[in-house]
Amino acid sequence: MSISKFPNLSTLLSRRSNPAILPISPTRAGNNKPKSLQKTKRTFKPNVTRVDWPINLLSENVGVNGDVLPKLRGVKMQMRRVRDVEKAGGLEGLLLSRASKDLTPFGAYLRSQVFNQLHRIKLDLEAEKRAAAGLPLESGLSAASTIGEVPKAKVPLVEGQ
Repeated sequence: MSISKFPNLSTLLSRRSNPAILPISPTRAGNNKPKSLQKTKRTFKPNVTRVDWPINLLSENVGVNGDVLPKLRGVKMQMRRVRDVEKAGGLEGLLLSRASKDLTPFGAYLRSQVFNQLHRIKLDLEAEKRAAAGLPLESGLSAASTIGEVPKAKVPLVEGQ
């Protein structure tokens, strides 16, 4: 059993701020070069802000009938990345469309939680379909893992057995 360094989702939703999901570019150094051509050192800092993102899949209680969706509050993010999240269809869309290597460790953790939640939803839908069709519920292996499986014949370990 592996112990995660990140708290459970209910704690993440109740926090006032959360770490970055996408990597933030470092501060860069350069020169100001005015008309007099006298160079002076300066720094270029990334435009970082904290953004609140509503989440659908990761929340236990989904907003219904105009209820307010729970938010992952105070996610540290560059302003140029805010458009990426909006373009991807929200935080879950971004996490599903990006590879884990393109995210911070916190973002990769959230991505795995999204995939776990999607898997649970898929299993629930399959169970509902089986119940509606009057088929028994499967326990243990899924139907996909049993299709195409050939039973293995017993092979003796020593000759003469």
